[in-house]
Amino acid sequence: MLKGLKKKSAIQSLEKQLKKLKNNNVSLSKIHKIGILADSRLFGSYDITRNLRQKLGISNDKHIEIIIFENLKDDFVTQHYSVFSEKDFGMYGKAKALNVKSFMEDDFDLLINYCNHDSVYTNLVLVNSKAKFKVGFLDETFRDVYDFTIEITGNKVDVFNDELAKYLKILKLV
Repeated sequence: MLKGLKKKSAIQSLEKQLKKLKNNNVSLSKIHKIGILADSRLFGSYDITRNLRQKLGISNDKHIEIIIFENLKDDFVTQHYSVFSEKDFGMYGKAKALNVKSFMEDDFDLLINYCNHDSVYTNLVLVNSKAKFKVGFLDETFRDVYDFTIEITGNKVDVFNDELAKYLKILKLV
């Protein structure tokens, strides 16, 4: 019962934050620091950074930080990435875990959200992130959160990365 109450209060908090949110003016600058928000169901043993570095043509000196919502227990994910789960949030969707708080407070030049399903906890991280430029899958609910969206059917990360690279190069951000 307490778990259901906690989730319901998190959903209410997220909805309230979305109502207050209006897309601010975007500050476009070269990308040096990238944050990635992902889901363990999507990635598993998939090497996120290698593929992204290849597509964007960025070197290893660019900082990439990844946080993965762990909805499926995956030893590879927990060994190689910073993970979080619903246990890392308290009442009203307040982050309790240090890694989640730190990720949300980091001022990434680019935040890429690879989660294209409805998860209140990944959405809370997205909405509360201090990133300068947020990119994700097309979703009407979050049109005021993202600075740029890409419409892809399914979880085709390679296609998403191809499109992202194309537009970031057009905008001269990479």
